Amino acid sequence: MLLTMKDKQRIDVITAVMDGRIEVGEAGEVLERSVRQIYRMMKRIRERGVHGVIHGNRGKESPRKTREKIRDRILTLAEGRYQDTNDTHFQELLFKREGIKIGRETLRGILRKAGIPPKRKRRKSKYRKRRERKEAFGMMLQIDASPHDWLEGRGPWLTLVGAIDDATGYAWGRFVTGETTWAYLNLMREIISSHGIPLSLYSDRHSIFHALREPTIIEQLKNIQPLTQFGRAMNELGITITKAWSPQAKGRIERFFGILQDRLVVELRLAGVKGIEEANQVLDTFLPEYNRKFSYVPKTQGSVFRKALPLYYLDRILCLKETRVVNKDHTVSFEGLILQIPPSNKFHSIAKQHVDVLQLRDGSVEIMYKERTVARFSPEAITRLVQNGKNLRTQLKTVA
Repeated sequence: MLLTMKDKQRIDVITAVMDGRIEVGEAGEVLERSVRQIYRMMKRIRERGVHGVIHGNRGKESPRKTREKIRDRILTLAEGRYQDTNDTHFQELLFKREGIKIGRETLRGILRKAGIPPKRKRRKSKYRKRRERKEAFGMMLQIDASPHDWLEGRGPWLTLVGAIDDATGYAWGRFVTGETTWAYLNLMREIISSHGIPLSLYSDRHSIFHALREPTIIEQLKNIQPLTQFGRAMNELGITITKAWSPQAKGRIERFFGILQDRLVVELRLAGVKGIEEANQVLDTFLPEYNRKFSYVPKTQGSVFRKALPLYYLDRILCLKETRVVNKDHTVSFEGLILQIPPSNKFHSIAKQHVDVLQLRDGSVEIMYKERTVARFSPEAITRLVQNGKNLRTQLKTVA
């Protein structure tokens, strides 16, 4: 067995002790060993010569070494069922699904030695100033969407709309067919129904959140900014929307989507998901586990979410709302349709008056005058009106 440079150093020092050139204590300081260890080295050299400095376990396999059968099983799974899975997630899946318990670094060594590269290459980091987390749960939610091939070709591309609490990292999400106003309104309904009304949102500059048009003359005179449908709903709920000027500014939700594109894609593949309903079922079991694993304890205990409104009133805020003027014949033009307001004993005439026309999440349409419903059209009625209209271009929901 070949001697290393450290072996030769030990031999020289121990030989100097045996020749009386240095003291045992001095040898211990040079070799960073105790006096007892120096005497043991001297004894081994006397018995076995220069090879006495070599540790007895050198060249032998560790009794803790992973068995070849298990290593082969791991490599087969890594190149097959669990391909394109990051090391940490792969370790968790091995234990949860295969009953194989192995350390992350041991697993990493097995994969790299077999030529299986890591899923992601690390990029050089740029200097960025840290923004401290908010102090309490519900103080600010980051909100965004991630269109991605979540089903890896087994089905259509889906968009994941999500929100993450800035203080704790607690997350919500839902798969939808596209990034739309309704997708975000429904997400906020889910959040408000389960936790309450947050104080603020942090979003990108998408036109769903921030109006791109110039303010009208009336808005300029009233010194108000134009609002999108989503912005109007948040304003009615008392939720402030702050604009982010770069993806890095809302890095917490970007990292959330990165984790899901890494882990959730694998879970969807293992479940054989091919459609949006199945994908949301998997998401409903994935997110609670994600929140348990990745959420933080905030600086301030307790939640600052405000009490949620009853669903009846909440649905009449989280909707599409437009202002219209009632015609002389008590009809209202809305999305290409002519909607008739029936007579009522609550008013004689509201011709030429301003009313709010609401499209609700179930597809029904309501006309409200002074916060009172004066006409309601069911989803089926709206569908019939749309079908009867020739070459009608409308954004209204209809019953399939």
